[in-house]
Amino acid sequence: MAKSRLSSGMMSSLKNRYIPLISRFILGIVFIYASLDKIADPVSFSDNIDNYNVSPVAINNLVALILPWVELIIGLGLITGIFLRGSLIITIGLLIFFTFIIAQAYARGISLNCGCFKNALDSSLVDLRQDMMKRIIEDIILLGLGFIVYFREWFTEKK
Repeated sequence: MAKSRLSSGMMSSLKNRYIPLISRFILGIVFIYASLDKIADPVSFSDNIDNYNVSPVAINNLVALILPWVELIIGLGLITGIFLRGSLIITIGLLIFFTFIIAQAYARGISLNCGCFKNALDSSLVDLRQDMMKRIIEDIILLGLGFIVYFREWFTEKK
């Protein structure tokens, strides 16, 4: 009986209409924050992309110029609610890609600054492999927030 009350309480808290809204704002802020350093210094971001060893430098340069602006636009879309569905689909797709690309580099034994937030990172102060694993976990959590927003009808109480 206690287990039933606990699960009932958890379900009612999940049905709170503010959870998708808070999730949306968290995602929007994270994507806007992630875009700022990359927009300011696309050369460092291109170098970070190049460290993954999965694409030619010309593509890395193009991605370094375009991706930060996409992150900024979808971050603004998530916060304002303008083009919300499109922003969510791109957000979820990017988070899946980011998780995959960091995980494959980690599995190949590559230690690198993922380029997620700060372009320049003092590697003497940070264990890069541990930081990569932290970023994978963060991306999975952010992906969960993206799914909460995408499936928000399930999380809101019916009146």
